[in-house]
Amino acid sequence: MDDLSGKVALITGASSGIGAATALLFARRGAKLSLSGRNEVNLQRVGDECARAGTERPLVVVAELTCEPDVANLVDATVKKFGRLDILVNNAGILDLGSIETTSLEQYDREMGVNVRAAFQLTTLCVPHLIATRGNVVNVSSIA
Repeated sequence: MDDLSGKVALITGASSGIGAATALLFARRGAKLSLSGRNEVNLQRVGDECARAGTERPLVVVAELTCEPDVANLVDATVKKFGRLDILVNNAGILDLGSIETTSLEQYDREMGVNVRAAFQLTTLCVPHLIATRGNVVNVSSIA
């Protein structure tokens, strides 16, 4: 993974944490980036850092991954800007603390929507592009 020159990577959850660090690493390795997150201010900051790291200005897309049209727009905007997709990093995730006694179905649905369903939808939409480029999917998860 030393050289990602010319590769196009779509990274979710890029406004902080592992997603932001991945974006910066990929930028340093020469990748063209499509960054997504919910926090526009942080996402723009990460985009600025990536641009300073030597890559072209990343595409920054504020998206709610539980909203199907937002997810479809994210993939469409990425392919429209770069003409291809080589790497999908499903990194976005949330954690609502609680127990079986205190967690509502609404909390459960939201967590599963972001952590599982969105990754499934993104992968489904990206697969045709990734097949064309012999690309890769990276799924980030935790024990939480």
